[in-house]
Amino acid sequence: MAILHITFSLSTQGSLKQAIRQKKLQREESVICVNDIFSIGPLANLEERQKWLHTHILKDEDERELVEDMQKDWQNKIKGVPCDVDIWIWYSQNAHEEIGLRFVMSEFSNKCSMVFGIDATENLKRLQPNSTIRHTGELPANSLMKLRADAKRFSVEEEQRLSKEWHALQQNPSTLRIWENGIAHVEENTFDEVIIDGAKRVHESEGYEWLLPARVIGEAVGHLDDYVGDAFIEKRIFALATQGEFEIDGETTDMYSYKVKYIGQ
Repeated sequence: MAILHITFSLSTQGSLKQAIRQKKLQREESVICVNDIFSIGPLANLEERQKWLHTHILKDEDERELVEDMQKDWQNKIKGVPCDVDIWIWYSQNAHEEIGLRFVMSEFSNKCSMVFGIDATENLKRLQPNSTIRHTGELPANSLMKLRADAKRFSVEEEQRLSKEWHALQQNPSTLRIWENGIAHVEENTFDEVIIDGAKRVHESEGYEWLLPARVIGEAVGHLDDYVGDAFIEKRIFALATQGEFEIDGETTDMYSYKVKYIGQ
């Protein structure tokens, strides 16, 4: 039986492709990435979501075109899946991938393909009881291959429930969601203190007032349990700057063309 693997990050897609090549399974198996970040931005409809992403996340036209082309590619592949192909969805317990799971299930709940899921967070406990991950993209190819044995088929009832949960998520206008033993809608400024604390730590370690935003963003991301992407953290730095918490110097269209200084108290 042919298998279509669905991932929610390019890193997971790349590692899974590597694992498939190593086992010489390319003829029977393929991998696509639903390349989005479902923890951020509106979910109500594609038009509203694209407008928000274009305004706040995607900085230039080339990036927008690339994302739209990739989106069209995976959408067409999902729509064209024949009945004799099994669907394997790879996810872990964070808002981004849990919402992605529900979105994909809404696409397949009324189709003929059998759908399986691999919860990397849960099943990693079997392999490495003391290990934790924030998202599936942190796992190397060999770990993903070992998790294949844990693929579990979703029942019709589970498919319908997850599909309904996706449609329920679409009704909430929030632009930030986190995982707290379930998907929680939170205010967009929820991570602001983490960002400010990160800037303070970078300042203390480097001794400079003006900091590279990439360092501040990396420090903040390292202290988050959920996956929201670097661009969302950068967006919040801009918002904090308008509130007088940061000062910005340079051209903000490129992360490496400006610096930031924390000036809040």
